[in-house]
Amino acid sequence: MVIASRNEERGNAAVADFTARGYETAFVACDVTKVDECYAAVDFAVECFGNIDILVTSAAVWDEMAYLDVTEEVYDNVVDIDLKGSYFMGQAVARNMVANKTKGKIVFISSAARHGVGPRGVGMNTYYQVAKAGVAALTTGAAAELKQYGISVNCVAPGGMFSHGVFFNGHANGARYGAEYAGLKKNMQGASPVPLAMNPDQVALMVFALCTQASDFMSGATVDVDGGALLNAQRLPLSFNVEGCVPGPQEG
Repeated sequence: MVIASRNEERGNAAVADFTARGYETAFVACDVTKVDECYAAVDFAVECFGNIDILVTSAAVWDEMAYLDVTEEVYDNVVDIDLKGSYFMGQAVARNMVANKTKGKIVFISSAARHGVGPRGVGMNTYYQVAKAGVAALTTGAAAELKQYGISVNCVAPGGMFSHGVFFNGHANGARYGAEYAGLKKNMQGASPVPLAMNPDQVALMVFALCTQASDFMSGATVDVDGGALLNAQRLPLSFNVEGCVPGPQEG
């Protein structure tokens, strides 16, 4: 297994964790916004393990900024990492798989934001929605071209989860909108709670499944793993037949 990341400290910590669990793992520094570094990471993986049969593109960032305020720099940072990085890392791996006749698996990571939905009541992440919708479109397009080579391309679209990005992405710009905006976010979240994966493994299980034979008859699919975040979820147990519901069993 090769972990590619710009963050050497976190990458090496992940290597140590996987190694302690008995997995042969290596780290390579890689900025996925640079196409040559995507290809260099693939070359490194081949040098380490001789072949590549699975790719998961999980590099991503997000931000909080109104559509009226988005700058080219903010837009480019999110779209280059989230979409361009997936596009060219996928291309680099696909070229290697085709050249070596490897019937492999590519799993892109999109988001529930691909549906055009942002934080409820506040929005504020149009560029992230654009990038993640693009990843879903990339999935169907790449799957259509690579299926002939026996390469399976699918995608997972997570909803909210407690991850490193939730705590460290986006808040600097969001803070520029002041206490009124912060209060609106807090109030809207309380009124319309969004399901959160308390452990990212709840999403990772689907990613894992798409890397196994369980996905052999899937191609070009994007699977939402969002806890029903996009549902108009009922919040009151309504029934006039069943005990424990409101109002509960009624006479007559």
